[in-house]
Amino acid sequence: MNSLIETYCSPEWLEFVNFHKKVFNFPAKATIFNQGDITEGFYTINYGKIKVITHEAPEKIRLIRLAADGDIFGHRGLFGNWKYPVSAITLAPTQAFFLPIESFTQVVKSNSELSYQLIAFFVEELRLSEEKNIIMPVKNKLAKAILMNYRAFGFESEKSNRLSHTISRQDYADYIGTTYETVIRELSILNKADIIKTEGKTIIIRNLKALEKLAKAF
Repeated sequence: MNSLIETYCSPEWLEFVNFHKKVFNFPAKATIFNQGDITEGFYTINYGKIKVITHEAPEKIRLIRLAADGDIFGHRGLFGNWKYPVSAITLAPTQAFFLPIESFTQVVKSNSELSYQLIAFFVEELRLSEEKNIIMPVKNKLAKAILMNYRAFGFESEKSNRLSHTISRQDYADYIGTTYETVIRELSILNKADIIKTEGKTIIIRNLKALEKLAKAF
């Protein structure tokens, strides 16, 4: 449970967390919670991979973020109307720790450093969300999306530049707000430029610096 809670809770409150938390195991492609569900608690990934999406219209999905080992999710349902404004879906077999909302509230109120770190996390997430609204060419948005995929899940190993899990082409399209066909075309362009290499559904990053330059061009 290498998470904000584990890192910034005092020892006595960490015991409280360990007593009240629940552990859930999910297969790949499982829905952990749906947009509109009542907020029941706060999750931390022990191991696995998830995507967080929102339904902006009946036929329009937007990928919000990816999360992996040690990451938190479910926080978007905190406060307000206490409903999840997003859905969380597993991309691989996933084990998650769940802390009921009443327990989470007590922990946050009693650990100032944890509260501070959570605020910092929320601010950074808001900044990244605002960045997505910047007008830029699709190739630059796709570069950002591939970097997001890399930063969330990393490479297969220290000696490999193959993404450990490449999200689907449709997920890329849902993240940058374009079509599946456009993603295929732009991936081909990046492939020809030797910035990435595609092998089936997998992406290999051939030139990370060039990819980062594209992502930061705007």
